[in-house]
Amino acid sequence: MNAFKTSTAPYTDRELQQRVLGALEFDPLDRASIGVTVSHGVVTLQGRVRSRREAWLAERITYAIYGVRGLANELEVESPDGASETNATIAEAALNALTWYRVVPPGTVKVIVADGYVTLTGVVADPHQRGAAERAIRGLRGVRGVWNALKIGPLSQPVAAAAG
Repeated sequence: MNAFKTSTAPYTDRELQQRVLGALEFDPLDRASIGVTVSHGVVTLQGRVRSRREAWLAERITYAIYGVRGLANELEVESPDGASETNATIAEAALNALTWYRVVPPGTVKVIVADGYVTLTGVVADPHQRGAAERAIRGLRGVRGVWNALKIGPLSQPVAAAAG
C-alpha cells in the first residue's frame, strides 16, 4: 500500500480507503459485505451485494469521492433464488426491454452477451437514444455490466438512384 502522499495525490491510499468506507456507511448498502482496497488511488470494491442496483450505487458513491483516480468494481451480485441467468436468457430479456422501452427504434440495436456482460452495437439517431438503450437493460436480472458501443448517425443510408 502507498503510505506516502505524492504531489498529485491528495490522500494516502489508507486515507482514501477510510473515506470510501465512510461514504459507503451512509447509504442503504450492506457495507459489511463490501471490501475496499486502494493502490495508488485506484479503488477496488470486492464482495457480494444483493442487487445490480447496489453494485451500481457503490460504484457511483466511490467514484464521486475526491482523490479516487480509478475504480475496479469486482462486486458479485447475488441471485435472489440462487439461480443464474444464461447468456441466452439475458440477451432475450435485453431485446424485450429495448422493444418495450420504445425510445430506441426497433431493429437498430444488436445485443451480444458473454458471461453476463452485455455489449450494445448498432446505430441510433442521437445521444438520448444511446443512453436510453443502456438504461433499458442495465438493471435486468443477470446483467453484470454493459458496454455501450452504439454509434450515433443516420439510421439508414439513402439508396443511390439508378442512372438511366
